[in-house]
Amino acid sequence: MRKTLIPIALAGTAMLGGCSTYGGGGGLLGDIFGGNDYGYSGGNDLERRAAGACGDEASRYGRVQVDRVDQQDRDYVYVYGRIDNRDYNRDEFTCIYRADGRIVDFNLR
Repeated sequence: MRKTLIPIALAGTAMLGGCSTYGGGGGLLGDIFGGNDYGYSGGNDLERRAAGACGDEASRYGRVQVDRVDQQDRDYVYVYGRIDNRDYNRDEFTCIYRADGRIVDFNLR
């Protein structure tokens, strides 16, 4: 086998293995190229970071879909979304994200 084919074969294996998901799917390259936005693509940088951080927190409970992101003032962003799980009484979440990168409050409803 030629030496030039080895990198191509390795790249193809990584792609078939699911490691090269770009952006919204996680995986190795998804984390490098921007992480997961959980269905939210609008707003400014702070709102996108809030959607990602709150979505990561909610993903502990199931598959996540961010429905709405509201920046209340310059320091706090409210994130609302749904979690696909078996408990229909607790399938929505509310999250408050602070501009310094911390989640201040997270509630399942």
